[in-house]
Amino acid sequence: MTLLSKSGVPVTGRELAGHFGVSRQVIVQDIALLRASGKEILSTTTGYLILRPVST
Repeated sequence: MTLLSKSGVPVTGRELAGHFGVSRQVIVQDIALLRASGKEILSTTTGYLILRPVST
């Protein structure tokens, strides 16, 4: 979560997998678990992003 939170740009599953030393499929499964627990993670064609509330 920290890696996604600190990134201002989408992070690919391949980048996450390389960072954590796991397969991309493990990342896909973990993202699904995080979403199921209520985390707002957006999957785009360029990677994953954490949705942040808009400040007014």
